[in-house]
Amino acid sequence: MNGIDKITQRLIGDAEQEVAAIRAEAEGACAEVAKAYEQQAQDTFWQLVTAGKQAADLRGLCMFDAAALESKKRILTLKQEMVAQAFVEAEAQILNLPEEEYILLLAKLAAKAARTGEEQLIFSPKDRGLYGKRVTMVANEMLKRAGTSAAFTMGEESRDITGGVIVTDGRIDTNCSLEALIAACRRELTPVVAQILFD
Repeated sequence: MNGIDKITQRLIGDAEQEVAAIRAEAEGACAEVAKAYEQQAQDTFWQLVTAGKQAADLRGLCMFDAAALESKKRILTLKQEMVAQAFVEAEAQILNLPEEEYILLLAKLAAKAARTGEEQLIFSPKDRGLYGKRVTMVANEMLKRAGTSAAFTMGEESRDITGGVIVTDGRIDTNCSLEALIAACRRELTPVVAQILFD
């Protein structure tokens, strides 16, 4: 090997060593950068996971609260429907009383509503045909026993009521229909009915 070859070989060897050193340094730097970015990626990942979990927890809580509120509303609506149905059933039971009991009830209502004892008694179309005369007679007997004027008459007309009686002198009506009586009692009796149904 001549001198030029030796020098060339040495320059090549030095260059290879320098390239290897640069490569090692670059690989180390790359590894450090990769490690830093990997840590940053991990941190970002866990931040996103934590934020997502918090958002999911909050959404779940909101959904639970909304569902609980909706459930309370539905229960309240159902309870109101059940109370209303109890009054409907009460009216139906009154309408289905045995004939004599129903006549006596209407006569008592009429006698209690009398101002002069000379009013007309107005019934539903059904009650007028079935019970009107007898209710009028029994109500007059009640007024006689009470020592007041007993001159009720059965009105020629009928009214669109489910049952009960309307006492009228032609100017003033005293509404003793079942609808009116139940409506009047409803506000007072609703808490009692609710307690019976739900306690």
